[in-house]
Amino acid sequence: MDEAGDFSVTSPTTASRHHFFLDGLMFHVSLTPDDEGTLLQIWAEVGYMPFTIESPEKRMRLSKVLRAAGHLQNARFVVDNKQMIMVLGQARVDGHVTLPDFMYEILQFVQDARPYLKVLGQYL
Repeated sequence: MDEAGDFSVTSPTTASRHHFFLDGLMFHVSLTPDDEGTLLQIWAEVGYMPFTIESPEKRMRLSKVLRAAGHLQNARFVVDNKQMIMVLGQARVDGHVTLPDFMYEILQFVQDARPYLKVLGQYL
């Protein structure tokens, strides 16, 4: 409370975590409020890239699918240094996130990523 008697929140806001399953994958959603709005982040671990020595054909096909997904606007596929394929998405929403905002952003992400996830699933 300040000298004028007004209350304000002084503790930093923390991200809320949510999860959902789709096509056998667990997706994680993080909502982080800040001064301008809310940052919504979505991600899932898709599977591991096989090493070239293990399965050169699978690795080549997976690489082609990942390159083809490079144009997506709402989802990005990345391979980390442990060869884990991940799909990531991020959006900024003005103000507080309402349930329709939340669902809209998730659906935008899923519409972009799902066709590629189905193809990747054939090789993992």
